[in-house]
Amino acid sequence: MRGTEPKKKRQKIVETRARPAAAGSPAAHTFLRRHAARILAIWALALIAYSNSFQSGLVFDNAAVIGQDIRIREATASNLRLILTQDYWFGRTDAKLYRPITTLSFLFNYAVLGSGPNATTYHWVNFALHAINIALVYLLGLWLLGEVPLAFAAAAIWALHPVLTESVTNIVGRSDLLAACGILAGLLCHIQAAAAAGRRRTAWLAALALAASVAIFSKESGVVLLAPMAIYDFLFRSGPAWRARIAGYFAAGLPIAIFLAIRARVLASIVADPIAFTDNPLVAADFWTARLTAIKVLAEYIGLLAWPLRLSADYSYNQVPLSGWGDWKVLVSLAVCIGAAIVAVVCWRRAKPVCFFIALFFAALAPTANLLFPIGTIMAERFLYLPAIAAAGCAVLAWRWAGRRWTRVESMGRVLLVLICAALAIRTWARNSDWIDNASLWSNTVETAPNSYKAHYNLSFFTNDARQNSEAAMREADRSLAILNQLPDERNVAGPYANAAYRIQLEGDAQTAPDQKAAWYQKALDVLERGRRIDQARSRLLGRAFGTSGLYLEFGRIYERMSRPREALEMLEYGRRVAQSDEICAELANLYQRNGELERAAVTYMEALALNPDRTAIASQLVELYRRMDPRGCSVVNGAPNLDCPAVRQHVCAAAGNVVQMYRDAHAELKADNVQSQATRNFGCPAELFRPVGRTPGPHGSPGPVPSPGR
Repeated sequence: MRGTEPKKKRQKIVETRARPAAAGSPAAHTFLRRHAARILAIWALALIAYSNSFQSGLVFDNAAVIGQDIRIREATASNLRLILTQDYWFGRTDAKLYRPITTLSFLFNYAVLGSGPNATTYHWVNFALHAINIALVYLLGLWLLGEVPLAFAAAAIWALHPVLTESVTNIVGRSDLLAACGILAGLLCHIQAAAAAGRRRTAWLAALALAASVAIFSKESGVVLLAPMAIYDFLFRSGPAWRARIAGYFAAGLPIAIFLAIRARVLASIVADPIAFTDNPLVAADFWTARLTAIKVLAEYIGLLAWPLRLSADYSYNQVPLSGWGDWKVLVSLAVCIGAAIVAVVCWRRAKPVCFFIALFFAALAPTANLLFPIGTIMAERFLYLPAIAAAGCAVLAWRWAGRRWTRVESMGRVLLVLICAALAIRTWARNSDWIDNASLWSNTVETAPNSYKAHYNLSFFTNDARQNSEAAMREADRSLAILNQLPDERNVAGPYANAAYRIQLEGDAQTAPDQKAAWYQKALDVLERGRRIDQARSRLLGRAFGTSGLYLEFGRIYERMSRPREALEMLEYGRRVAQSDEICAELANLYQRNGELERAAVTYMEALALNPDRTAIASQLVELYRRMDPRGCSVVNGAPNLDCPAVRQHVCAAAGNVVQMYRDAHAELKADNVQSQATRNFGCPAELFRPVGRTPGPHGSPGPVPSPGR
């Protein structure tokens, strides 16, 4: 570390060292030669730290976003149109998100690179984006810190920090990578544009607009770009006048305005489910409780950045309990935030980079901090991808400050950096191993977030069904319910109850005595009844029939085992209508077959395939059914249903009409229109099949909920 330098001299260092020269000039070649080796060194370190991440499969949300999105399977004009004009979840009602560039990047992997569902190349693309961001952080460090060792240290610490694994190793974290890339590139372009003139300035502004487009169309938090631009101008406006920078805000603001207009239009027809209390309890808290708890979470984030030993993929209910003024963690968090603000003010004139990084940290967290408005989760480590840059910058500035005051700290600077980077790389490598598969991910999450219901639920769900693991799966299911049972039905979620009933059913299947079997099956029914009450409460909240697919599937299976076929049929038929589940349709078709209702079974198998065309096992069952129904007819050709056969076509149209009605009942109009369009275009199904019918009846003959007027 170097000693104290005059302020003007340090500012000159920033300008001469950090500012890239014009492309093709001798100065540009010198700049590249000087800094390329350092960037390559950080890339190499990051590659070593993430070397085991390429073995991770489609865990967590990856299976749904990549494995089930039919838009990314072929690079066709139709799929491109759907990506640009439909929401991120493509018809699911979990959240209203619009991220077309992120989805296009998955299309690039799946269809263009031919990756399909093979996760390896997705990880390589994620790492390539992270590498680009490392280079951008290094360049930003040169601009702000003015010293090559500090820029190198900040970029290396950030690149290797294990809290970033949820964005880099988790494939769907790509939205964070792309948004950060756009924000960092946009900020650098804004800085360059303000100091340029003529055509060079126009080129930098065009690059800024492109970067802003990448940021905002990849993830909604890309709007943050405007904040670091304003912070930088406020702190370092001693150069060009403010009016010279207005064009930069226009270049960045125009894509953001276009995005907001397109997003509003795309999402206008989507009726998203309310944010679940179990995902973010702040949605049901009063104003001050919600804000104080959100402030407590800020301290949790700072703690993870300072000591990333216990990392978790989930912080669902009740890992982060609601807090008030009496919670010491809230008071500590307030003290930390106030202290950071005081430091920023003190450093406003003396050490502008410190002020910049502190402001950047809070600005980058603002869209996901639950302070302004509640989001879909109370806490997530992926939100720290961009704020971690600020933390790394503050760390190296503190290092420089200490080195100027204590000679020993300065002399140990390089050794300390090596030790820190080694520790971070080792922790990152270890954390990547948690993401190998769902079982390892949720095993770790149970250890680090023991009060999260979802951690225990998912670990139970992904535990192998082999007998030796049944006790462990049952134990985790029970722990999940122990956390949820304290909640009223309207705030609860039914999925864990269906999973627990399935585990109890397996115990009943393993018994030999009939009375023991009956006792276990009755216990499972009691758990399912609680889940059904939760679904009914959610139906009242949504104003429409709602069903958790696993719940009614288990109802049907257990009633069958208890020799109560009428109730099994009733529950499966209701679940088929309200849950849009291919599994329920397959189970129901099997039951129809056993009852001798072969025509209904054929239509229901067709419904299952319409809901999930990838279920090849169901297609095989349908073929066997047709061979049984029509052994010498036209129903089967070359081992597949013959869609030119009138009987098969009739079944296809009947199934399409039923599926369209299911989707309409669930307010999934996009999926309904897609099924109807394919049925009428490809099979000539009559339009009257798709006319809306009455409300969905409930199980046991009870009427379903009536939608509220004007909803």
